[in-house]
Amino acid sequence: MAPNLSAARCARLPRALAFLALGILAAGVAGCSLISLKSPEKPLSTRDLNARILTHEYSARFITGVAQTADQITAASDSTDVRLNALRWKIAAAGASEHAASQMAPMLSLLDSWALAQQMRDFLATGAGQTLFGSQQPAAVSLAVTLASEAQDMARALSTPGEFAAGQRFIDDYVTAHPITGLDFARASVVDLWARQSGTQVKLVDTLGTIPEAMSETGDLVRMYGDTVPSQLLWRAQLAAQESGINSTELQTALRELNERIAKLSQMASQAPGRFEDITRETRAKFDESWRELIHAIDNTGTMLSSSASTERGELVKAVDAERAAATADAQRVASELIRSAGREAQRLVREAVLLVIVVALVFFGLPFAAGYYVGRARGRHGTSSTPA
Repeated sequence: MAPNLSAARCARLPRALAFLALGILAAGVAGCSLISLKSPEKPLSTRDLNARILTHEYSARFITGVAQTADQITAASDSTDVRLNALRWKIAAAGASEHAASQMAPMLSLLDSWALAQQMRDFLATGAGQTLFGSQQPAAVSLAVTLASEAQDMARALSTPGEFAAGQRFIDDYVTAHPITGLDFARASVVDLWARQSGTQVKLVDTLGTIPEAMSETGDLVRMYGDTVPSQLLWRAQLAAQESGINSTELQTALRELNERIAKLSQMASQAPGRFEDITRETRAKFDESWRELIHAIDNTGTMLSSSASTERGELVKAVDAERAAATADAQRVASELIRSAGREAQRLVREAVLLVIVVALVFFGLPFAAGYYVGRARGRHGTSSTPA
């Protein structure tokens, strides 16, 4: 009984320690004044949030209106140039509107969209694009005037009177200094010019919004691009086809002929399945025969390569053996020459050593003898000279 209670207590001990550690951690976090939980960003203001939503909706209306008007111009005109210009207008206007509406700051998106609408109005009404659509030009001008008026009304509703007046002056100066000059809709950066005018001390973006607001904006942009990008790709394909000399009638005719040929092939296959089986069988047989010939040729080639490699290997071994024998003979000859040369040198050294020993011995033994001889002789002379007469 006691061992069971002890085991149960030991099993509950880690759980109790875990709860105790969690309690200590919670108390430490609650008592620490350096730890605080807060939202990473403050939410957008009501005006900025409304500006973002309304600008995205305005861009969708802008692109749809231009596309519908361009299609009307194409349907009502027989001129190839007018139709090409209508396609180029749709493509350029859609891309410029998407770029303007997707600026980081909501009010800058509104400002850029407003500037684009007024630029397009002046371009089609009085600028370089006033003759692009021939007799259908009034339709394009009417749409551009309507879109510019809608953008202006949207800016007035989202701004104070002072802000709207300042924005209107900026837009007028911008459009005058940077008009659209072609259907590529090349435009100077509105954000860059606005930042220069406002100065570097003014924040262009106060906040990017909370995470849900940022996710919502991302969803709107994905929806906007998803609705327009397929159409733009189709327009670009049509433009490329027409610029290369292929009109829509010829393209439709070619597609219809292709469909008819496919239908005929399907009908033939369904009416004569046996013939197609024979063709398939013959094709498979020819393929198998060709495959066997290829394998046989590969085998023959491998055999030839193996035989050639064996012959080359034998020749190489013979050449190596000959070189090794020649090297061995050279080594033996060099060794013999070294031995003979060493013997001769040793004999010379021995002779010189014996001669040196003899010279040393003569000097060693000859010098005392010569010295004694000369000393005795000198004494004899001295004794003879000292004896009286």
